[in-house]
Amino acid sequence: MPKKKTAHQAAVAALLSEAERVEHARRVQALRSRNTLLTVLEATRETQGMSKRALASRAGLEASGVRRLLTSAAANPTTDNAFRLMAALGIALEAKLPTGERVELVSPAAQEHIADSAAAA
Repeated sequence: MPKKKTAHQAAVAALLSEAERVEHARRVQALRSRNTLLTVLEATRETQGMSKRALASRAGLEASGVRRLLTSAAANPTTDNAFRLMAALGIALEAKLPTGERVELVSPAAQEHIADSAAAA
């Protein structure tokens, strides 16, 4: 049995060309991914009992910027900031290529090395 279209889906289909619908779907997916990332960062920070200020310090970022990223509905972190925050929270990120090969993008172990180097200096 085919799924019934929602009012939103019907409006999108009626108002947007095929190319616009494809672009709209891309943007929606990007927003969902961004929201998931920010939710994971905030939940992990809270689970670890870490303040936003401590997270910012650990990631080498400004506390006000981290606070904005984790509380603003319009937050849009740069890749650099997202990777720094993940590493500071101990979150590893790995990409699976179409070939099946896996590539490490964020390594919490590298963050520990950075922290150790900074402490030694």
